[in-house]
Amino acid sequence: MLNLDIQLILPLRMSQKLIFESSRLFSLYGYAMSHGLLLLRSGKSNENPTTRIDILFQDVRALEIRVWFEGIKIEEVDDPKFLENRDSNPVDMVEYGNKIYALSGSGWNGFIVGGIVQIKEDDGELFGPSALVDGPTVKRWTVG
Repeated sequence: MLNLDIQLILPLRMSQKLIFESSRLFSLYGYAMSHGLLLLRSGKSNENPTTRIDILFQDVRALEIRVWFEGIKIEEVDDPKFLENRDSNPVDMVEYGNKIYALSGSGWNGFIVGGIVQIKEDDGELFGPSALVDGPTVKRWTVG
């Protein structure tokens, strides 16, 4: 017989929806402040010689990620409590319409607070333009 008193004090798990997962090597390819565009890219490699993968986060407000990482798992988290106890206090950056994404990879975990995320796998080159970014907004990802 189930003891209801014990069941009521068990912590509730926050819901996480898997968005994307890959074992490939990714790097932070660029960020455009004016639109909050953050582009992560996995270029062609010996293991994946024909395609690259671009992941574009829009309206990025806060993040804690590595600059390059092996493997990535992106999950949408439905509870702002996921961001509690982070030194940068990212929960204050969440506005209506923003989403919280939990990111993890080999030996690390982090987050991104922002708008929608788009993913595209194509045959583009490492330094070629992304099919996910329109026009001159982020034509050049360099400082200066």
